[in-house]
Amino acid sequence: MKKRSTLILAVVLVGLVWASVASAAVNLRFTPPDTVVSPGSTNRLAIMIDDLDANVRTIDIYVTYDTTVVSSVAGGAGTLFTDSGFFVFQGIENNVPGQWHGYAVVMGSGDFLEGPGELYYWEYGALADGTSPIIAVEAYVAAGDGVYYPDVILNGTTITVNDPLSAVGDVPLVRPELNVWPNPFNPRTSVSIDLPDPGYVRMAVYDLRGRELIVLHDGQAPAGNQVFAWDGKDRNGMPQPAGQYLVRMVTDDDVWTRKMTMVK
Repeated sequence: MKKRSTLILAVVLVGLVWASVASAAVNLRFTPPDTVVSPGSTNRLAIMIDDLDANVRTIDIYVTYDTTVVSSVAGGAGTLFTDSGFFVFQGIENNVPGQWHGYAVVMGSGDFLEGPGELYYWEYGALADGTSPIIAVEAYVAAGDGVYYPDVILNGTTITVNDPLSAVGDVPLVRPELNVWPNPFNPRTSVSIDLPDPGYVRMAVYDLRGRELIVLHDGQAPAGNQVFAWDGKDRNGMPQPAGQYLVRMVTDDDVWTRKMTMVK
């Protein structure tokens, strides 16, 4: 009877451990963050987990990028998977323009990985001068028992493609700059740009998890200096917390992205 009671107690304790794991949030990060690369180069962006207490069996992620600045080349399971000795099912899909879908799964029953380490990597090609926001629009991580963590935190980053020789020559190329002032701000800021020609403009604010909070402008705009204000609230009028945000402007010819910080 004593052995049976001990076994039952052990099973209960294991169950409590798994329950606590599945109920926790898991923190991921892109590395290197906010990187600058040269046109024509192929580079690597990794997704890391730093949580010592987290265990992982699956990562399933959808990431968006600007196709005018970078291109998706390849991707696969990170070294935490590949160095584990487990059989890993992995892949990357590029079926949607401007978005890649990557996944890696430990196939052994009851097998799992423990952080910290690299969960996934993305290889991309640098196409042309500009800044591409890299945003995880969906991110799922499952623990060793197959239960998905309820909250996966993966803040966005940026990739800037910059050719230092592009400004050298008889007629240098001048790209209008998207300005945010004040930055940092509390609770209101203004986003401005000098448009060389009239045309379509869409200006929107995103949080670093890729959620569109509010559209500041969506329609035609005249040439010249254009200013769009943001009061720190979403489209429903709800004030947003202090932190970093992305403002993204899309025209018929180009895409601009800037980071801005709200303090309270």
